[in-house]
Amino acid sequence: MSTKTVAPKGEGAQRRARRLALGLSVVLAGGCAYFTDAKTKMEEAALAEDAGDEARAEELYREVMRSKKGTDAEDARRALVSLLLGRASKMMESDPDTALPIYREALSLSPNLDEPRIAYARALMKVERYTEAIDVLMENKDCRGCKSLVAVIYIERGHAGIRNGDYADALSDYDQALAMQRDPLTVLAKLEAYIQGSYGEAADAVAFLDQALRLMPIDQIGVQQVWWDKRQEVLYHAATRGEHGALNSILALQDPRARVDEHQKLIDLLNLRMYAASLQIYMRAYDEGTQRGLATFADAEKQLSGAELESLRQTLLGLFMQRVAAHIAAGETREAIEFAKQALVLEDTNQTLNLQLIIATSMRNSGDARKMLADWESHPAYGRIRAVVETAYAAKMIEVGQFAAARKAIERAERAAPDLLETALARAELEAEVRLEGLRKVWVETFRADDPFSYPKARINAYGRSLAALRLAQSLYTDAAARDYLRGPQVATRMAALEQRIKAFYPYEAEWIGGEDCYVVVTREEGSGTKIKVTGPKKVHEAEVPDDGEAEVKLEASGLAIVETEAGTRKLLFAEPGVKIIVAL
Repeated sequence: MSTKTVAPKGEGAQRRARRLALGLSVVLAGGCAYFTDAKTKMEEAALAEDAGDEARAEELYREVMRSKKGTDAEDARRALVSLLLGRASKMMESDPDTALPIYREALSLSPNLDEPRIAYARALMKVERYTEAIDVLMENKDCRGCKSLVAVIYIERGHAGIRNGDYADALSDYDQALAMQRDPLTVLAKLEAYIQGSYGEAADAVAFLDQALRLMPIDQIGVQQVWWDKRQEVLYHAATRGEHGALNSILALQDPRARVDEHQKLIDLLNLRMYAASLQIYMRAYDEGTQRGLATFADAEKQLSGAELESLRQTLLGLFMQRVAAHIAAGETREAIEFAKQALVLEDTNQTLNLQLIIATSMRNSGDARKMLADWESHPAYGRIRAVVETAYAAKMIEVGQFAAARKAIERAERAAPDLLETALARAELEAEVRLEGLRKVWVETFRADDPFSYPKARINAYGRSLAALRLAQSLYTDAAARDYLRGPQVATRMAALEQRIKAFYPYEAEWIGGEDCYVVVTREEGSGTKIKVTGPKKVHEAEVPDDGEAEVKLEASGLAIVETEAGTRKLLFAEPGVKIIVAL
């Protein structure tokens, strides 16, 4: 039984043309019986194909080909090749494994035709069989269009190499393509080895940018913009990889954008230089970044004025803010104060820089910082900066063992800015140093006899409260918070150190809720539900933990709690006020 399929658009016109040619051949052939029979089969095949009955058409074309008489066999061969290419094209998207042998057969029927060769190569390229595709194209040196397609395949194989991390092979493929067609986009593609894979050095990327620049036609506006964007990416990666020596070479490359006027190009370049300075400061190449920013602004003063120059001045001030914030984050008190003062020479009324100077001063002397802050009492950020100053003082008191003074400072900070991450972090640091209140000797003996884990130096401190406060601080430390110029000293470093200290021995998690209530939360992520018994300081609680769920038990007081399951699992912990201790079964 034959299968009918709908012919693609455009094939109908070709078939009508073939039928017209066949009809003319019949008239010219006159009464010759052979030609009459053969032409009839060709006409019948064309009509079947036109009606969508490809199976019948293919059968008839093959019959005519087997006759091997006259020109009709070659006509049938060409028609069959066209039919097979159409069929393979329709199948390629959904079933390439079936389509590829059809393409191959079409090529074998007419190996001297360019169309089946190119179609087969494109299909092989689509399924990433690049080497086979190139071999197919290179088999016929006279193929028109094959050379340009070989270049395309090399490029596609290069792209695949980049995706797969085969950077050396990818660069080789791009070079093969460039040997055939010198396209600036191909050169720009080579940059991805450096950008995505950190392959090679910034000097290599600069050479690629320069090569693309020399190949760049003046009318390729889109390619020119791609070049500009790639230069920014190379600049970023060179700076963040510490290849600061290459930045000047990257910035010295000529801007190829034909539709951008020279004045705008100047502004864009100055901003790009400031961006490079910012990246260097971010990478702690402080002096190089600062000098680049100052030199850029000095050049801007010679060529810009008004709002354009003011914009660059604000960018320069931003560089100083970034550097001061970095010094504060690293605990580098002297440098933070020095560069805050240097920046204030440019603009002594700048609010952010003045507040940064107060924070930096608090790292050295909290009393001086409080006096400086008094002038900013009406500022919206006063409460926040007051809290930062108090928590900086608390950190010093904790360091020397003055825990009562630290607690009072934290309470002042909480009144000034209760939701500030520095306040939560200071609370976490303090709780890790103080003994858990209300401990009974029998609890301690029971805990140590069971020996579930060991507290450092055998001191049962409020590590549950500490961890809960730390988790609160960490939740507030978003990307935006990390970039905030008014962060307190060494926030990220202190959080990481406290996390490592607690999790080195403490097996549970904790959640801050405030107040005096004590909770134990028992979770079960795997396995079926189970009944539990929680023996608290005052009474026994029973609950059921559902499949992949949790059970929350509120205790009457802080103190030793023992969690037991039906299967005999036993967990000991100290419930602490204001937190939920989370126990995973």
